[in-house]
Amino acid sequence: MYALLTTLILVSAPAGDSAAARVELRPAPATATARVSVGGFERRGERWRSQAIRIEGTFTQSLYTSLAEALPDSLLNARERSQMAWEVADLFRWEADFTRDLRNGEPYSILFERLVDQDGEVRFGRLLAAEITVAGKTMAAYEFDGAGGQTSYYDGDGNSMQRSFLRVPVEFKRISSEFSSTRFHPILKYWRKHEGIDYAAAPGSPVMAVGDGTVLRASWAGGYGKLVEVAHANGVVTRYGHLKGFGRDIRPGTRVVQGQCIGFVGSTGLATGPHLHFEFRVNGAAADPRVAMAGESGQPIGPESAGLYARTVALWREQMHPAATLASSAPGGR
Repeated sequence: MYALLTTLILVSAPAGDSAAARVELRPAPATATARVSVGGFERRGERWRSQAIRIEGTFTQSLYTSLAEALPDSLLNARERSQMAWEVADLFRWEADFTRDLRNGEPYSILFERLVDQDGEVRFGRLLAAEITVAGKTMAAYEFDGAGGQTSYYDGDGNSMQRSFLRVPVEFKRISSEFSSTRFHPILKYWRKHEGIDYAAAPGSPVMAVGDGTVLRASWAGGYGKLVEVAHANGVVTRYGHLKGFGRDIRPGTRVVQGQCIGFVGSTGLATGPHLHFEFRVNGAAADPRVAMAGESGQPIGPESAGLYARTVALWREQMHPAATLASSAPGGR
């Protein structure tokens, strides 16, 4: 249990103003005291004390640039801002690609913890909540510690932000070939099915397992060149072809976890240039990876924690949208 936040720092960019965001410091309202289980958030009698910082604005060139413009060094230095940007991107990595999908002018609101020690040293603590729009899609994530004390993030409907599969297995330059029932093969010179997606990428780029599973094959496989095949739950198998080489200890029977490097982009087999051929197969049948993985939702929060989660979300939203909270509590407000 903790008493939330001694200070609320509000950061907002005036509408139509492309200059640096305005920063106001004001005392946290009395309603900022909450009783939620967030292990280690308040460190009484220890070196660090915590503050909440709310950033609200619109995206500019990139996620990092947007946060850097909103937060001066006096609040978070460049290294801590970078860590924060990575954590925001990591939180939404199943939903958005910030390097490709971000559009100028799309709104964001982020609430995070800042740690300050007795000597004035400042560190980024943790993300508390984030509401963002990327490529026209609005998403939200809220921090919650369940009965086990492990920090997790859920969306507004109480579904886990974590998914069984990553959106893409590699940092790519472009999609060179789509999933298709008919594609003219550039080397074989005839039409045939293309049962995966080709991601053009720099040679040697790490290829990640999109989900937890067991390696079925890590060897040469004809036109696939060097191939890794991974079996996942519920009859799903993923294939990663044309690899330059395999990740460390990647061999049949090896257990891999989501995001683990299983190989490196190459052009082995029937390939005209460096790219990753990625397949997603369900019970032996090929499926368009982007369609198959897009419909997946995270595990919902347990019914025993639903009430506490709803109160936690209400608390975070109160901190993120104080003006709306004040309006709703005013005479005649709703």
